[in-house]
Amino acid sequence: MTSRTFSYGAGVLFVAAGAACWSLGGALVRLTEDIDVWQIIFYRSVIVLVCMCAWLGLRFRTTLFWRMQEAGLCAVIAGIAVGTAGLTFVASLFYTTVAEAIFMVGIAPFLSAILGLWILRERIPPITWIAMVVALTGMAIIFYGNRGGGAITGTLLAIYSAFCFSCYAVLLRWGQKTDMSVALIWNAIYLILVSGLVILLPTGVREVHGLEQFSIGWWNLGATVLMGAIQLTLGLVLFTIGSRSVPAAQLSLIALVEPVLSPLWAWLVSSELPPIWTFIGGAVIVGAIVIQAIFATRDRRHARRAASI
Repeated sequence: MTSRTFSYGAGVLFVAAGAACWSLGGALVRLTEDIDVWQIIFYRSVIVLVCMCAWLGLRFRTTLFWRMQEAGLCAVIAGIAVGTAGLTFVASLFYTTVAEAIFMVGIAPFLSAILGLWILRERIPPITWIAMVVALTGMAIIFYGNRGGGAITGTLLAIYSAFCFSCYAVLLRWGQKTDMSVALIWNAIYLILVSGLVILLPTGVREVHGLEQFSIGWWNLGATVLMGAIQLTLGLVLFTIGSRSVPAAQLSLIALVEPVLSPLWAWLVSSELPPIWTFIGGAVIVGAIVIQAIFATRDRRHARRAASI
């Protein structure tokens, strides 16, 4: 059964809203106290799994398992792809600067365009190519304002993160005739298994071992609940809904709303004032996204009018 498809304009708004939810991640992490990244990933993934099972269970009731079968391997790979994108991006931050990692992730629209053209045969309008170049310029401005020494390992991890996210965007388009929201269940299961195993690994860094490592306190649990429910579940659901009517290349382009808004939330929550270059680069990226959306909407209206004549 085909899932409901919205207009292109509505799809853009859904995708942008989803990316805006993702941008809350950094600020919410700043609210946590004395827990590591693997504990955060574990608990927010548990919340995603609970929320997705509850939401999809209410939607599909007894047909949920059939929906997961219908989405098939495409949904499984999509869930693993977006999970790996998040993991490798976090890992890249241990080897390079935040600015350089974000700049490398900025190549995702180009990778999505290439994959979409190759796999989905989605034609990329000239205005989209122009918007992607402008957006990459905005990422370069952010990188310039936050420049610092980075290692090749971090750069490669960030590029791989961009590639995995591009695969996720293309797979959402590939499986649009099914309900790809079930991919988020596979995403949560994958991350729970990976982070749970890492937490249980013996290490000299943590003062406690075994199951005690899963104890994070009520304050941290509240923060991870917000991450799982709002930042990830709501963000991924909105992005998935919007993906049904927005080409793969434009999905990754609009998703750049996330690195634009992230410094703003961090500033409001923890007074981390980013350099002025971050705001300038962010304005360039937003401008590229808006211009691309306006031109694409206009072209689609003209195409519909021409078809009706």
